[in-house]
Amino acid sequence: MTDDDGTIVDAAELLATALRHLDDYDTRRPIAEIPTLDEAASRPFRPFPALAIAMASHVLSAWEVRTFQVERGDHGDRIRYFTAVGDDPLRPFRACTVFVPDLGTQRVVELCGHAFCPNPAPAGPGSRCTDHLLDPASNGPFHWLRLAGEAAMSAERQRGGRPETENFALAAIRLGLPVDEICRAVSAGEWTVQALADEPVPLPDDVDDSDNPDHWPFVLTPDRDITAADTRRIYAFNDRGHVSSDLAPETVLARRGEFYTYFHAFEGGPLIVCGEQRRLFRLEWWQVQDHLPQHRLARRAEERRQQMYEPPDSWEDYV
Repeated sequence: MTDDDGTIVDAAELLATALRHLDDYDTRRPIAEIPTLDEAASRPFRPFPALAIAMASHVLSAWEVRTFQVERGDHGDRIRYFTAVGDDPLRPFRACTVFVPDLGTQRVVELCGHAFCPNPAPAGPGSRCTDHLLDPASNGPFHWLRLAGEAAMSAERQRGGRPETENFALAAIRLGLPVDEICRAVSAGEWTVQALADEPVPLPDDVDDSDNPDHWPFVLTPDRDITAADTRRIYAFNDRGHVSSDLAPETVLARRGEFYTYFHAFEGGPLIVCGEQRRLFRLEWWQVQDHLPQHRLARRAEERRQQMYEPPDSWEDYV
């Protein structure tokens, strides 16, 4: 079942042994002793039949390899970590078993391929979590970054841009579950759940999305000329798209009294202002607050939003 040093386990042999012991009188009795890779472990890993089946079957079916090793799993641990190497030595497979009390069964979770890392794998077996995106990869230095980014975008698309709790509530609504029970389950107000449940009121024939103020650009106007010395980040547009731009400190990015559109870099994040000469620059939230005049560089001018708004044909026209 194991090699000479005992750490490499033959998954097929372990699975066969575990199946023979499934009908034992005491199904919690260990069926093997396996040395672990953790030098600090106080004793070998001693799996009982159901645990051995969960690990060995995952190695054979999900990873499609024959042998594996146990990283750690001391007596009393509720989580056991195991690993294997497939065709790519820089993408080792790692997973752990987790006991599910409600079901009384073992569940296998794919983990980041970095040794002894407890974080889930974001993009399948052997992929790296955000703590280990710089790990070496056979496909280049940014392989793990690209994989994790694609997984994050895929998850976002599956959510339809909604927070996870809203998606959950919407699914429960479609099943016909009571609104008050859904509110209790997701800790949301009844107005939120009811708004998700209600069919949208159809738009009048003479109204379309371009009439919605939420779709109009935000507008601000500087209190004084804003220069490159006032901001940490400046971006310019060229044939390669938007790129970082180094300018002389006195370069004017936005002129006093003029109106400029802006957007938030992310929800609750800094403001990105579309300034002069097709340049974007960053302002912090505290630089556009009326109650902080000592720090204010610009003021919001939302009353000009509708006056300035013309539905853009494309992003290039917008900027």
